[in-house]
Amino acid sequence: MRTAGYVCLVCAAVLVAACSDAWADMQEIAPGTGVQGATVIDTGANGICETMATPDDIQALGVGAAPTYQAEVKCGPNKVADTTAAGDDTQLVAPGAPCNNPNVAVVDTGLDGIANSTAAGDDVQLIPLGSAPPNRPCVITGVNGKADTAPPAGDDVQVLALGSVVPNQPVIRCGPNKIPETAANNVVPGGDDVQVTAVSGTATCPNANTVVVDSGPNGIAETRAIGSDLVLAVVNPAKPKIPKGKPNVSKAVKVKVWNREFGTAPPSRTYQLVVTDGSCPNGTVSRVDADASTTALDTTASVPLGGKVKGSFVVTLGVQDVTSVSNNIPLRCAVNVEVDVVDPALNGAADDAALVENNSTSIDLEVVDKNDLP
Repeated sequence: MRTAGYVCLVCAAVLVAACSDAWADMQEIAPGTGVQGATVIDTGANGICETMATPDDIQALGVGAAPTYQAEVKCGPNKVADTTAAGDDTQLVAPGAPCNNPNVAVVDTGLDGIANSTAAGDDVQLIPLGSAPPNRPCVITGVNGKADTAPPAGDDVQVLALGSVVPNQPVIRCGPNKIPETAANNVVPGGDDVQVTAVSGTATCPNANTVVVDSGPNGIAETRAIGSDLVLAVVNPAKPKIPKGKPNVSKAVKVKVWNREFGTAPPSRTYQLVVTDGSCPNGTVSRVDADASTTALDTTASVPLGGKVKGSFVVTLGVQDVTSVSNNIPLRCAVNVEVDVVDPALNGAADDAALVENNSTSIDLEVVDKNDLP
């Protein structure tokens, strides 16, 4: 997942990056690396990967393997499946059954990736019998983004020369606010990253995906995106139990918010802690507190640059919400937690990340009602 400025790691404590790309440019390639996943060697005409990857390249296909489950035969103009799968091919639409449209795949190549079926009726053969799709990635670039594997074996094809990196790849994109904010080579002064779109506080990009900085001739990213960058950590698991004779159970869930912003940044960021019931019963969440260090319930809090703030919320479930047949079979539901930067330029409105997955997480609750048990 991409974040505004760095890659956040998901740890046992359930970390989620709340990187507010709505007010930050977007990082496409990590500083110090080239583009990862670029094809170094493809499978050639026979579609079979025959080359062993050299570290740190990555084996995209096993040696001797072809891509699995590829569309092999599609439905024809009559929109009826006429072909019966052979070998280990997979029948996707039963023979004689209607297709939703003429392009629906009727048979795929199965686990071995080789076409074993012959199109019947007016079905269309997409992969020749006995073949695999040609020129698919066999070896791709790894962490360093450089091609480390050569020469290719069999009829495999060298796509990226040994030791080379794909040049001029997007490193920074403009982001949803469409304001280019990142200057090239702010990690490696004097690097060869290229400022494609000039930094501006007012001028806008044509769209959020507009390239602001590319990796230049050497293909290595030497720039890091500028913008707010918060990390939310869920501190304690939530496994509440409703005691016998009690109508409900409440449990406080604690969180920590770190400010990991890079580059030119304000001394602190104001954020809002947003928690919703998610798949849990209505009214599960209450007392959301962005700053647990005060006695008040704070709707927002400020986290200093490089610092952290603790927050909390309370979950409550009643006997009417939970039916238990065993201590070992809890009711499981999930509440949704999110950290949003509140920027003055947005008139106090909370700002979401460009990729919502990066600034939100679901927290499982596992609840047992002791009143239901002997």
